Amino acid sequence: MNVTTMYCSGCDHEVAVVVTDGAATDAQANVTGEELACLEVGTSCTGTLCPIGAAEPSAMVHRLIRHGLPTDQLTRVRGYCDGCGLDTELALVGENRASCLVCGTTRPWAVLL
Repeated sequence: MNVTTMYCSGCDHEVAVVVTDGAATDAQANVTGEELACLEVGTSCTGTLCPIGAAEPSAMVHRLIRHGLPTDQLTRVRGYCDGCGLDTELALVGENRASCLVCGTTRPWAVLL
């Protein structure tokens, strides 16, 4: 994996990105290309589609998890994950969405008062 910086038109500044070595083993198609994973997703991301990785913020978080990349920059909350069945940390991504930091499952999220 190679860490570099690229200009992000979504947040209008340089961001750190990782170019992965190749597709993960759980890819559904026989893809051998590299993937881009933004290391600053969620920090200053303002859009619903990452212009660097051509993916929603939740998909970008899933890429970070799948490749074992750092997720320290993400805003976290404790919650129950429907995907893995664990009470774990969820990363807030996009508008009213949360991704499990264990399995990557994304679901709607809201604060109930």
